[in-house]
This record gives sequence, C-alpha cells and structure tokens, in this order.
Amino acid sequence: MKDLSEVVVRDAPNRPIFVGGTGRSGTTIAGRLLGHHRDVGSTNPRELRFVASTGGVADAYAGRVTPQQVVANLWEHWYLRTKPSGATSGLFRRFDRDAMQQVCDVYVREFDHDSYAASRRFVETVVSSHVRRNPDGRWVDTTPANARAADRVLALFPEGRVVHMMRDGRDVAASFVSKSFGPADVFEALEAWRERMIEAWRAEQACTPGTVIRVDLQELAVADREGTLQRILDGLDLRDDRRLREWFDAKVLPHQAHVGRWRRDYDEATARRIDDRYEEIIAELDDSGVPRPA
Repeated sequence: MKDLSEVVVRDAPNRPIFVGGTGRSGTTIAGRLLGHHRDVGSTNPRELRFVASTGGVADAYAGRVTPQQVVANLWEHWYLRTKPSGATSGLFRRFDRDAMQQVCDVYVREFDHDSYAASRRFVETVVSSHVRRNPDGRWVDTTPANARAADRVLALFPEGRVVHMMRDGRDVAASFVSKSFGPADVFEALEAWRERMIEAWRAEQACTPGTVIRVDLQELAVADREGTLQRILDGLDLRDDRRLREWFDAKVLPHQAHVGRWRRDYDEATARRIDDRYEEIIAELDDSGVPRPA
C-alpha cells in the first residue's frame, strides 16, 4: 500500500483496454485472458469502477457530475467495497487514505484549469499503482459499465479500446438469479439485459468506428475460438503471445460458457416463457439495429 511519500503522478496512459458488458457476460474471463498477455497488465482490483461507473471520472469529464462528486463517490463506493461474499475489494489495496486524498485533491484542483489532462492524470496515477505487473505497459479494466459508457470513456482515452462482451440474454438472466447480487427474478434480469444492450449500442454509436470490439462469449469459448481470439488481438493491436495462448487453452473452455443454462435451471413451462419473451426482445433489438449475440 502506498503512502504519501510513494505517490508518483503519472501523465500518459498507454492505450488502456476497457472490457465491459451487461454483467455475467464474460467480462472477467476476457479481462483475465488479456491480462496474461506480456504487454498488458490486469488492474488491481480488476474492476476499477471509478472511471466508467455512474458518477465516475468519465462522467465528470462529460459534464454530468463535478469532480467533487467523483471524489465523494470514490470514498463511498470505490475505495473500499464489500462484495456479497463478504470479501473486500477496492482502491484501498494500493493507496492508504492520506495518499488517496492527496491524489484526489490534485485532481479537483486541476480540473477547472484543464479537465482533460487532470482526469487522465488522476486515472493513470491511481491505476498505475494498481497494475499487477509492468506499470509502464498497457492495462485492462473489467468494469461492466465500460460498454455502456464507451462514448465517455473513449472521449477521455481516445487511444484506448473498449471490448464489449456479449452473451445470450437468457443465460445472463439465469446467471444473475443464481447470484446474491443483481435481479433475483429471471424476467427482471432479462429486462435489465435488454436495457443494457440498448445503452451499450447508443454509446458505441457515438464512438469512432473500430474503437469498440464486440465479442460473443459463445464464439470465444465454443463456436469460433481461434478466429474470435485473433480478432480480439487484431482489434487491440496486440501480437500473438504464448503466455496468453496457454491460458486461453487451459481456462477458456467450452463448458465455462454455460450455454443454455436457462433451460437447465428452469422447468419446461418457465423456460418456454423465458424463450417467448426473449424472442420479443430480439425482434425489438433487430428492428432497432442493436447488435446482439448470435
């Protein structure tokens, strides 16, 4: 954990990678995969949250909140976070409170003078102390909101890229219900998936073409493993990497995608109702031109 004497202000992010999705859509596995590349480091924690989440740094740069509100949200939500399991996570892992406050004070003080430079410097100073290895290299964050905030994130980091992980909404909904967070009702979870897919598409439309890479979890894990992995590497301008390939072959396995779990988790009548509602949502997304998983 860094204290005041160890804080190093850093100016230039190195082409960051932001992995996002609807939640329960493969963001963690994609982030872990990329974090095994020799040129990329996983942030610590893997979900930074303070950049893309509502009321975060990207929202302040977009004029939606003030930098003072970002700092207040950081202390309330992102510095120390207790997971449903009882485990703790957050930015406290590398900065003690005095050091974190110092970095926040610099951010607020500089924001009115140059919001772009102040925001980037703030993020890079915090993130570089949280990268698991090679703090001078590229880093990958797996906050799910990255996809829905892609326009704001890439406005602040135009040299960065967003990887939008997509997964069958029925499997996403069933996965949420199995957890102690998120919607507890499968139909509520399905509606949440629909809304987040639409939000992500709206954000992507405001981005420069090619800066958002859409990845179907089923294609990555099952249907087109090699082709999808190569497309990710090409989109992120990453060379092939032995360490990443070994982890991919060992950990990104077809059974981990849990394809069709919604049929296994529910009785036939409920599964039919889920399928009927999903078909309605898919028709709506298709009519609106919203990209979706196959």
